[in-house]
Amino acid sequence: MKNSRHWFLKFLLAGYVLAIIWTSFTHAAEYSIPKGAVASSTALSRATSVRYKRLNVKAYVQNASKSAGVNPSIAEWIVSHESRHHPEATGDGGDSRGLWQINKTWHPEVSDACAYDVTCSTHWSLERIRDGYVDEWSTWKYCKTRFDDCPF
Repeated sequence: MKNSRHWFLKFLLAGYVLAIIWTSFTHAAEYSIPKGAVASSTALSRATSVRYKRLNVKAYVQNASKSAGVNPSIAEWIVSHESRHHPEATGDGGDSRGLWQINKTWHPEVSDACAYDVTCSTHWSLERIRDGYVDEWSTWKYCKTRFDDCPF
C-alpha cells in the first residue's frame, strides 16, 4: 500500500511539472515578438541608453569641476570638443584616449584603465587644469582663434 502511494505521488508531481512546462511554452508561443521588432526595440534602447549615458557624463563633469574649483564651462567645453562625451573615444591614431582624450605619449603615467574611466580621467584632468595646464588640451589652447563657440 505504501509503495503504490509513493508511485502515485511521483506520478502526480511529474504531471504537475509537465503542466507547468507546457503552460510556459504555450504562453511564450502565444506572445511571440516578430523578428524585426526586436531589432528596432534593441536599437531604440541602445540609443536611449547612450543619450542617458552622455547626460550623466555631462552632469558628472560639471559637478566634479565645481567641486575641484575649476570653471564648469571650461571643463564642459573641453570634454564636448575632445570626445563629444564619449568615454570610450580614441583619437590621434589611438594615442589619445577617453572622455578627455589624454594622450599616452605625453602622459604615460595615465593608464588606459584610468583614461577610459570617467571618474579617474575627470579627476586627473581637473587637477591638471587647476594646476595651470589647461593649454595641454589643444582644443582649449586654440579655443578663441579656431572655434566660434569658445565660451571666453
